Amino acid sequence: MKDKKNSFITNPTKKHIIIFGLLWFIGITLLTLSITDLFTESFFQKNYVMIYFLMIGSTMTTGKLYYNYWKNRTLKSHS
Repeated sequence: MKDKKNSFITNPTKKHIIIFGLLWFIGITLLTLSITDLFTESFFQKNYVMIYFLMIGSTMTTGKLYYNYWKNRTLKSHS
């Protein structure tokens, strides 16, 4: 069986969680502000489908990072 490569996605530290959580929040906030012209337009428009995919992908990747952190943390505490 192959060993998993240790990267910041498969084995994140608390520092990675904080940095990527802040980057995700800032990125999503700036994307929302840019496509809505500071909330003067509706967020849900067909013109912004690609940005929605970017936001969803970013959220899923950040979620995976958090999941791996909690999974590795519980595995270490049971050892």
